[in-house]
Amino acid sequence: MKGFTGQLKKRVKKKDTLLFGCIMDSRSGAAVEMYHECGYDAIMIDREHTALNSETILEHIRLARAFEIPCMVRAADNSYHEVCRFLDQGADGFFMPRIRSRQEAETYVAHVKYPPLGIRGIGPSTCPAGKYVGWGHPKEMAKYFNENLVIGIQIETGPALADLDGILSVPGIDVAVVGNDDLSLGMGILGQFDSPQYIKAVKSIISACEKHGVLPGIAGGDPTWVRYWRDQGMRLFWCAADVVSMWNATRSGIAAIKDGLAAKAAPKSPIAKTASRQLAYSAKGK
Repeated sequence: MKGFTGQLKKRVKKKDTLLFGCIMDSRSGAAVEMYHECGYDAIMIDREHTALNSETILEHIRLARAFEIPCMVRAADNSYHEVCRFLDQGADGFFMPRIRSRQEAETYVAHVKYPPLGIRGIGPSTCPAGKYVGWGHPKEMAKYFNENLVIGIQIETGPALADLDGILSVPGIDVAVVGNDDLSLGMGILGQFDSPQYIKAVKSIISACEKHGVLPGIAGGDPTWVRYWRDQGMRLFWCAADVVSMWNATRSGIAAIKDGLAAKAAPKSPIAKTASRQLAYSAKGK
């Protein structure tokens, strides 16, 4: 099966720096294609803060498999049916937001893993996860997915901060991503990401992840932000979102056009910049 080759799990174990592009709004597979062609390492398809329906997400997963770019789904809730139905489509892993306790983390891991490590049901001949490889025996499929799926959680609540060791020591957890907005909200300092209190809290999450062999991650795409936290030990970054990229590019584009119209000096050539940009794009494409 293309796409789910276990390569993402290998990179997580190697503690590689991983740059994720997030699909939050796009119903079109063009978003998957964009992240693949632009050089992102993986895709996060969001269920928590979006209105994407199941069919759209399944098509995004299918296209990611075809492009052989890893993808993970962020859940809407910590339930069996939420986890199983999307992992059965061949996603490389799952993110569970708002984990508050060790018990919640254990329940989530059990939903992801097949017995004897969990309680997930198996569809070895019906769902994409089973039928596209042609397993010799269902046991092979169960073993392969138990070993290669990437299990991610989010640390973004006060209770989670208070029980980092309990949560991060749950067997099977591979990645823990800081949810900046919710974490700062829970700390009573919403949006104050440069405050000493917030930086200290995030560094404590990194330390706990390192202690328990979990890859630490954080959301944010500002280059300075990414470099700073990479140097502090972060390794996984949610650094782009389709709708944000669209808004930013559109806002910058219209501002540049209006500035050009208002400029006192007219351009010497009507096509100079356009032509040079087109040539540069064509050369890059080759």
